[in-house]
This record gives sequence, structure tokens and C-alpha cells, in this order.
Amino acid sequence: MNIFFEKTGLSLLEGRYRIEHEIKHGKSSTSFFGIDEKTGADVFVKLSIFPRSDLEKARFKNEVKFLKDQAFFNALHKKTPEYISDGELFDGKILYLITDKIHGTLLSDWIDNNWQSATLRDRLIIAYRVFGAAEHFGMFATHRDLHVGNIILLDEEIDLYSDHPNFKTIVLDWGQSYCRPYYEYSESDSDDMVLIHNGIGKEITNSFYNLPPETFTDWENSGSQYNKYDSWAMGLLLYKLITGNNLFSFKNIGEYASSLNRIDLAIGLARVEISKVASDKTPILSCLLSRLMCKNPSDRMFIQNARLALWFILVEEFAPTDPQVISEFLDSPTHYEGVKWNHFRSEPFDYS
Repeated sequence: MNIFFEKTGLSLLEGRYRIEHEIKHGKSSTSFFGIDEKTGADVFVKLSIFPRSDLEKARFKNEVKFLKDQAFFNALHKKTPEYISDGELFDGKILYLITDKIHGTLLSDWIDNNWQSATLRDRLIIAYRVFGAAEHFGMFATHRDLHVGNIILLDEEIDLYSDHPNFKTIVLDWGQSYCRPYYEYSESDSDDMVLIHNGIGKEITNSFYNLPPETFTDWENSGSQYNKYDSWAMGLLLYKLITGNNLFSFKNIGEYASSLNRIDLAIGLARVEISKVASDKTPILSCLLSRLMCKNPSDRMFIQNARLALWFILVEEFAPTDPQVISEFLDSPTHYEGVKWNHFRSEPFDYS
């Protein structure tokens, strides 16, 4: 591989970004850490070497565009890697993307190393942070591959009382993402988002553990609820953070597809497991999980509302037991009037 990089010029991109060592080989790309020899800054480099199809190429270019478009939002609160550069070599046979290197802790590593010693509050704060990082994108784009290996926690404390919360959590790897507005305003059938839209439902190239039930239905009929797609992954993550376990257990995609027929049973068993560790918060956390794991996406909770619910649980210590109260609260956490809050004054949350 080193000889190949030297011969193709990939070892030093644009005369300044030097690739140093490989960190991940994905289904359609390879990733590296490197250094900007001009500034000395650490960088992250993703390569798509000889894309196998126009769709694979479109996904790579879509990630480039998405990260470029985040520059304004990242100036407020950073939630994605910072775009630095991109390009093509050998008439598009090799594509590259360069971003800053994120220094923090992968969520998968946090779970492996810190979950056991963490309190329930600690775990819910992590969920709050991840939901907060993901909610902004759900307004117009879905990640479609959210899992613990694609989330980095910055090693900084967060302020739960801020009117403009900074979740200090970075969402990585936007190669599978889908943006409905980009598709709606596409001008040509050959536009990248059109190719991505038409490719949805025809193949599975992301982590199948996080696939929601609508993956196995007619995409054109369920596509109007595309912005609920990542809520399913957040439900799975919430359960894992609370209990330390995966909600489902299967060996292959066939077992997973079969498990979708037993969602209600799985949620029922999940509530029992949550009761073992959540104490008085069991009723509201169980219902929150159920809202995120609705089989029908039209009934599923938006990530932003789930994050708001976690804020009330954490800051207001809201832990009702009455099913009707919980249901009304989860319908619209910031508009629930059944309680006089100690800290919530008005809508203090930042959707930028």
C-alpha cells in the first residue's frame, strides 16, 4: 500500500497533507490520520479508490458537500468534522476528502471503558449529548449510519443550564447520509442526491443493526417520514447506554429482518431490563424508548423532542409514574403545563 501511495502521489496530497497511517477500511472507502505539513495540524483523510459505481461516487461527493455546508453551523457549535479540502485524481478514479482530526473519545470506547463505573445520570448525559448533536441534522438530513463507532465525545464538560447548549459531541462519517431538500431541488437525474435517492432500498451498505423497520418496506411509501430514520438508532443507543446491552441479538440480516416482527415483545422485555437499573425513572425512560422505537415512522418521536425530554429528566428531575402524564409530556415536552418547572422558563434550546 505504501508503494502504491508513493507511485500515485497519494502519500502527499496537494503538496502539504501527508498520509501517515490507516485507521479504518470501510465498505467503500479507506481512512487515515495524517498531518498538514504547512501548519503542523493533524488531519483526517478519507479516500475512495476506484469507486465501484456511480452511486458509490455520489455518496462520497455528497459527504464532501454536506461537510462544506456545515461551516456556518460549526462556527456556532461544532457537530461535524471541519471540512478542509477535497479533490479527484486520475479522472475521478480516486476521490479524497480532508477534514480536521477530532481529538476526543469514540462512544464505543466510552462504553467499553467507562460505562460500568458510570451512574445512570452519567449515562443519560451521554445520551443527551449524542441526541443533541444529531437533532440538528434531522431537521433536513439523516445520517443513516448512526452507531457508537461514528460518534466522538469531546473531553470537555457540558453546561446543562445554557440557553444555547453546546453538546461537545461530533458526528462522523456522512457517507450514507440523505438530504431530502437536496433531492427535491435537484436539477438533473444525474445529480448526486438523485442517484442516492434512487439507490435507497436497493442495497444495504451501512451497519444493519441500526436499520429501522421501514428499510424493509416500499421506500416511496415511507420516504415522507425520512427524518424519523435516525430516531430508531437513537432508541437503540438509549437502551444500550441505560442497560449496557443491545436491544436485539442476531447473527445476520435475515435474523434481523425476522426480529422486526417481534418489536412489541422486544420493547416489553427492554422495559423489564430498564427497571433493573433505572429505579424511579423506569416509567418515563421506558416510554421514551417506546416512542423512539415505534415500528411505524409516522408515530416515532423526533430526536429533538427526545433530547428535550432527557433535559427535563436530568435538570428538572422529572420522573412521573402516571402513564397519562408521561404520554402528554412526551407529546411535546416544552409545552407540557402539568408541572411548575424550577429551571425551564421558556424555550431555551438552540436549534442551530
